[in-house]
Amino acid sequence: METVALSSRKAARTYQVLDPRTLGRPVHLLDKYTERFRKDLIDLFQAWFNRRYRAQFEIGALRFEQDVPASSHRWLNFRSDAGSIAFCTDRKVLLCILAYRYGVSPSEMKVPSDINEWNERETATEQRLASRLGRQLVAAAAAAIEGLQSDASAVGQPQEFTPSATAIGDGAWTLSVAVTEQVYGLEGTLRFRFDEEWIGRLMRALAPRRERREGIVRTDTQPLPSRLRLTLNARLIEKQIDLGTLLDLRVGDVIPVTVASADVLIGDSHLFTASVAEHKGKLCLTCFEDVE
Repeated sequence: METVALSSRKAARTYQVLDPRTLGRPVHLLDKYTERFRKDLIDLFQAWFNRRYRAQFEIGALRFEQDVPASSHRWLNFRSDAGSIAFCTDRKVLLCILAYRYGVSPSEMKVPSDINEWNERETATEQRLASRLGRQLVAAAAAAIEGLQSDASAVGQPQEFTPSATAIGDGAWTLSVAVTEQVYGLEGTLRFRFDEEWIGRLMRALAPRRERREGIVRTDTQPLPSRLRLTLNARLIEKQIDLGTLLDLRVGDVIPVTVASADVLIGDSHLFTASVAEHKGKLCLTCFEDVE
């Protein structure tokens, strides 16, 4: 007889943990923003570098992340009236741009092993380039958010960003942008970090607009029972006759009836009985009584 050993440990269950920052927000529509911003970045790199220096920069995929520690990169913080956006990039991206500006050929460009680290080898020229590039790209990221507004009147003046010493803390939304350059064999990343004000602005821009019926203004403030309209049906006459009499009826025959009271119904529900009266040639119902 074979013995089957059963493990006392219960099978582990996997659960999807919901991020409270995404609840009630149209995060499934973020592709609308990333596609728009990617096109803007392609146009900017084409105008700034590819056309001017005959570079071959290409913008790859854009991806939002929410768990990137603030200390994992050296961020340059910029602030506008609407909030703060931080920027950082791999150091090799900056050196590649400088190589094109100063005419350094790929064979002459020396890349240290720790090129992605910000250390004492960073030059003042790199710092100025990082600050200028970051300010321009942060403004482009904000403009892409503003451009999502469906109402043209809601789009205001372009946001003016200035350097800020206040860092955006952990838990902020981070957008990673893959960038490559074919001549120098570059593969790097641009990163944007949005504070809650700008993320809220983005989510509001992505939210579908509810259509409103023009010309209808709700002015009634009465309670629901006073505003709820129901259709009453009055059954004035009901007479029972046998089948034989019904079949013997001919055109011109008279069926004697008496109109004393009427049944009042809403749909198929018999709610009241009422007396039938005549007023100025019209039949009216009066003296309503509940049906018990």
